[in-house]
Amino acid sequence: MSTLRKLIVLCLATIGLTYASLLVPGHATVVCSRVNVPIYCPVLAYGFPLPFLADSQGISPIGSVSRDPLSLLIREDELLWPQLWLSMGFWLLLAVAGGVAWKRLWRDSRR
Repeated sequence: MSTLRKLIVLCLATIGLTYASLLVPGHATVVCSRVNVPIYCPVLAYGFPLPFLADSQGISPIGSVSRDPLSLLIREDELLWPQLWLSMGFWLLLAVAGGVAWKRLWRDSRR
């Protein structure tokens, strides 16, 4: 398998695992209002290992998070970018470890 193809498969696996992690509910603390001083409040969020898709207090109904791809594209809820990048890094490491383990098991089973 070529290096470019391996890189594409690795990126697709990382994106797929990150999106699948939206099945895991959690809570996040986000800025609810900014009159003079930012006011923080806990909201419903989804993602693993860090919740990265939080309920937006402005657009979506309170207490609901839309996890479908169209709602993600139109930014109905709030993406927490640092948590998203850290979660993607976690899934990338897991995909690399899974690929290495698969390669070793495949090599050992052929002997």
